[in-house]
Amino acid sequence: MTMTKDTLVSEEQLKDLRKIRPQAVDLKIPFLSAGMSRDLLCSGENSTFRIHCYSTGMGEDHGFHAHVEEEHLFIVLHGEAIFSSLDGRLPPTKKNQGIWIPKGCFYEFINPGPEPLVVLRFGACAQGANESLRVTPEGDPIKGRMGAVAKVVGIG
Repeated sequence: MTMTKDTLVSEEQLKDLRKIRPQAVDLKIPFLSAGMSRDLLCSGENSTFRIHCYSTGMGEDHGFHAHVEEEHLFIVLHGEAIFSSLDGRLPPTKKNQGIWIPKGCFYEFINPGPEPLVVLRFGACAQGANESLRVTPEGDPIKGRMGAVAKVVGIG
């Protein structure tokens, strides 16, 4: 294995790295008058980048929950979100503001405003982790995005 000058990357790894290209992402999403939408914009080995739209009065459809193995960041592009933790409501998150949700943090949110809420959602987890593993504050599993039911051990 030949190493390049002043790095720990082999020539073979460097050749593979040179094949990787950036990916353009389109942030356009239709405003909804009812319901919600979630679109995956791109994903990597340990991360996902999504855009969500929620109509007035909508939020996550499963209420308070925690992602056991995933942390994420929500950034409001349009409208306003009211996030709540187990300690109560947080100040409104408005356009060009965000909220960081560490893994294991119970939260929920809702769109309180008259306009659709559009958020970017960046999620990250350790390699091999189950990003769909979600639970309620009572320790009950929440059905995952991939159709699998999360199994939780030692919670509740």
